[in-house]
Amino acid sequence: MDRVTGLMWQQIVDPVNGTFDDAADKCSRLNLAGHQDWRVPSRVELVSIIDVSVTQPSISSVAFPMTPSDWFWTSSPAAGDPSSAWYVYFYFGYPKVELRSNLFKTRCVRTAVPPAVAPTREPQYDVRPTSVRDLGTGLTWQRMVDPDTFDFVAAQHHCAHLKLDGHDDWRVPSMQELVTLVDERASNPTIDSTAFPGTPGEPFWTSSRFGNASKEAWYVYFNKGSALYGLHKAASRVRCVR
Repeated sequence: MDRVTGLMWQQIVDPVNGTFDDAADKCSRLNLAGHQDWRVPSRVELVSIIDVSVTQPSISSVAFPMTPSDWFWTSSPAAGDPSSAWYVYFYFGYPKVELRSNLFKTRCVRTAVPPAVAPTREPQYDVRPTSVRDLGTGLTWQRMVDPDTFDFVAAQHHCAHLKLDGHDDWRVPSMQELVTLVDERASNPTIDSTAFPGTPGEPFWTSSRFGNASKEAWYVYFNKGSALYGLHKAASRVRCVR
């Protein structure tokens, strides 16, 4: 049971791989812990249980023992491609898109405690001239990003010194926070262009370091919305959050 998200997760997964459709069927038939309302998690839900501080697998071994370092399906379809859908690769912990015919693992989930603010699509954001508040997560985002690029350390410094809308507590988002901005209905950039106009389909830094590596960190590439990792010295964009 995740006390933050209110989601209840299947702890030990079925060792048998299946297609995207197989995953949906498997969860719909699951009878576990006295519940029958299990389903395949969305992209954002599955990303929420990634532990970016570890690898192979990138998940808590205490909460989720015997998790294979494998690919896991989500219920989120790929924008503009009915033959593909999102998955999370728990070897390193990154979300990406692949063909639905691939054979991946499935970890089912159910909503045990409805969130205080129900996730919505219409409207999802409270859009202001210089900032955007996500009504689902409660996070407030910098609306227009700086045209400059930064290395990892400079990105943290930039957000820490940002003063916007009368606030000075801005920071670089974690990997899990930044992927919540990926709009699965859009492509290049994979983001709501009304709420965040002018967003380039480029990599954006997160504050999440890659495993125990001292010189690598996660970024989200907004051309397709996938999360990857790279060297701290790489030049990328940054969108601050509070």
